[in-house]
Amino acid sequence: MAKTTLKSLAAALNMSVSTVSKALNDSYEISDNTKQRVKDFAKKLDYHPNVLAQSLKTGKTQTIGVILPKMTSPFESQILEGMQLTASALHYKIVIMSSMENEETERIALQSMVNKAVDGLLFCPIHERSNVDLAKQISSKTPIVIFDRTDYPLETHKVGVLNAEGTSSACKHLFELNRKKIAIFCGTNQGITAKRLAGYRQAHQQFNLDVVPEYIVFCAIKSIEELHLQMEQHIVRLLKLPDPPEAIIGASDTITTHLLGVLAKLEVKVPERIAVVGFANTDLALSLNPSLSTIRQPTKDIGAIAVRKLVDVINKTNRSQIVWEEINLPTSIQLRRSTIG
Repeated sequence: MAKTTLKSLAAALNMSVSTVSKALNDSYEISDNTKQRVKDFAKKLDYHPNVLAQSLKTGKTQTIGVILPKMTSPFESQILEGMQLTASALHYKIVIMSSMENEETERIALQSMVNKAVDGLLFCPIHERSNVDLAKQISSKTPIVIFDRTDYPLETHKVGVLNAEGTSSACKHLFELNRKKIAIFCGTNQGITAKRLAGYRQAHQQFNLDVVPEYIVFCAIKSIEELHLQMEQHIVRLLKLPDPPEAIIGASDTITTHLLGVLAKLEVKVPERIAVVGFANTDLALSLNPSLSTIRQPTKDIGAIAVRKLVDVINKTNRSQIVWEEINLPTSIQLRRSTIG
């Protein structure tokens, strides 16, 4: 069976090619009845537009690139779901690449997206200095929106969460439980760390408590095996201090979701000896033993808003007049047995 083309579709409907094309693209010049008739007939004949021809005509590929540091946790999959649903509704496809928390891999991913001629790029940088010059160079021609790790020196829309407030709220929850000695486990060279650590410090200052430098821990998140080893070493060291911590806050999804397992391996009782809370969007938090108190982020909203902002920029004819926004959504704390017993 011959492939259905725009020309053959128009002939079968006894319409001009121009009318059919406008109907398929929701042009205001075409009545709703005609649009529906054309779309129903196109679906019946399994018509698909020639993407290459459209691209040559419009200069657009209807494709959005997404670069993020990793794709190993529910946090990333939920953001991607929000992006996919919104992009599809706006008639865009998405192409996804992971930098795997490696700056050279991130550089290659950025360049690859340019080579794929994406219309715009959703970019979660590894940290605030990673590939800044290249990102600035790309953004002069291809729109970029930053998401999640928004502490990045690029003039554009940025979509993330109130990181400091999330950590501060977790500290206050622990203080109210009379857990005043709190360690915080942060990711090394992650763009979210500075603000989440700032919230930790702010909460201590608000409650007139000293920050103990030994309680601030950094872990390199390169592999789960290496992360577990580092966390074990840090926990053993902390528990040997003259004044050991009574609680741990995980400053990233990966750290938080692995804390309970590492503490169980070391036979440290939670929450009796150490309470645990942290950033985590896992749906398994209630099923863990003990169930995990979490700082939850509105991931699907982050993804959806980032796509809408990017498409707005793509469709702007004069981008010099755009007022860039930094959109930070609130987090929420879900309390469970890892802190309240």
